[in-house]
Amino acid sequence: MSRGPDVSTGLHGALAVGSRLESYEIANILGVGGFGITYKGYDHDLRRDVAIKEYLPNGLAQRTADGTTVVPRSDNDRKHYEYGLKQFLEEARILAKFKERSIVHVNRFIEANGTAYLVMDYEDGESLAEQLKRSGVLTEAEARAILVPILEGLRVVHAKGVLHRDIKPGNIFLRKDGPPVLLDFGAARQALGEQTRTLTGIVTPGYGPFEQYGSLGRQGPWTDLYALGATMYHCLTGRAPVEAPDRITVLQEGAPDPLKPVVEAAAGRCSRELLTVVDWMLAPHAKDRPHSAEDVLARLTRRKGTSPEPRVASAFPKTQVMSGGTTDVAAERPSAPPPTKEQARAFEACRATAEQGEAAAQYELAMMHAYGRGTARDESAALEWLRKAAAQGHGAAQGKLGLMLFRGIGTAKDEVVAAEWLGKAAERGDIVAQFNLGMMYAHGLGVQQDLAQALKWYQLAAERGHAGAQTNLQVLAAQPRRRSRWPWISALVVLCLLALMIARRLWWRA
Repeated sequence: MSRGPDVSTGLHGALAVGSRLESYEIANILGVGGFGITYKGYDHDLRRDVAIKEYLPNGLAQRTADGTTVVPRSDNDRKHYEYGLKQFLEEARILAKFKERSIVHVNRFIEANGTAYLVMDYEDGESLAEQLKRSGVLTEAEARAILVPILEGLRVVHAKGVLHRDIKPGNIFLRKDGPPVLLDFGAARQALGEQTRTLTGIVTPGYGPFEQYGSLGRQGPWTDLYALGATMYHCLTGRAPVEAPDRITVLQEGAPDPLKPVVEAAAGRCSRELLTVVDWMLAPHAKDRPHSAEDVLARLTRRKGTSPEPRVASAFPKTQVMSGGTTDVAAERPSAPPPTKEQARAFEACRATAEQGEAAAQYELAMMHAYGRGTARDESAALEWLRKAAAQGHGAAQGKLGLMLFRGIGTAKDEVVAAEWLGKAAERGDIVAQFNLGMMYAHGLGVQQDLAQALKWYQLAAERGHAGAQTNLQVLAAQPRRRSRWPWISALVVLCLLALMIARRLWWRA
């Protein structure tokens, strides 16, 4: 369905041009994600272009030497791969039932090559992410032309109990003729994320709400509305919002929300009515957000609604949230609210599983300690459980451990060891670790300064939509390479010696 810049075939383990799936022929690659590849294809029976999405989670599966067959990377990955494949096909069945123009429509699916393929309508256009790269920001009219149709589509799918869970500019396709369409509902991605925390990319930084960062967060329509609000924030300000966990952490410390309200960031460019609705959708806590697409549509179309007035965050001074400063003075931190009985029970159950050695439970327990969910906040305990999970190869734990060591949270700051753990997580595909590792190489923090390595890790994170990596990549790539002065100094010394020798010879002749 989505059409992006063509990517050369042969990359990413993709099917070769000319490969056949029944009557469909692969023409080229449209996009590559952590959980699959989307191709442009041609239907020889109906003689029309189609879009074909292949299930290929890069953390679990790989293409064999024959160039077509997909297999799990290991026996341990098999059950997760097969479970995700089942959910991928279930996604096709669900999406096939919706006829709304703003929701991607699946015509059929094919099981072949050890995996499965969704066949969708193909239309000309581009993603919202591509448009934002060109224009930077949108006008109010342009933003509303995207927001309202997507909300109308979400109203229908939410009524059927279906959530998208990954709304972002890259998943909104702008047709050349017709309303925008929401792509990639990601049922397989979410299912795999719930089953194993070793997979990364479950939450897109900046667009996912806080409840998506842990298995205990209750998700619902408000989850998609936060992501859609974050997308509108990007459209109106030119940048993605601050990540949700960072917002929650800062707020729990009693400091102002680090996300500048869009009513201030886009003041004078758009109506206050639209801006307050976007800020309402972006409330850090789910209880403060609209709970249905209908609530938001009622505000936007000035109909009478039953939801409360949007809460707009207060002004705040510009601060650097991602600092490396220490935060080891527990007395200066306000305590988190006491846990509910349900949260306390969940904490005890998670601890029991973690003590049995399960890495995913150890990681989840670390997050409970870090954010004070179900227990008192204890950064040292969080660090201890992260070490255990990271030692077992848990990618998310390795990334979080690296960040805590880099910032000196719960322990003394150690940039060298932080770089080692971030490197392990980055190699496993953790997008946040890739971004931070790029930053460390760019500035020589914990590693030898290396522009090539910085560009490599920024590029990997940027390709998967990390806004910070995209920005830093552009800045780093634009910097002029410094030329060494030594060749010039050496040449000058040689010339001086030659001049001296010539002068001495002339003097002796005289």
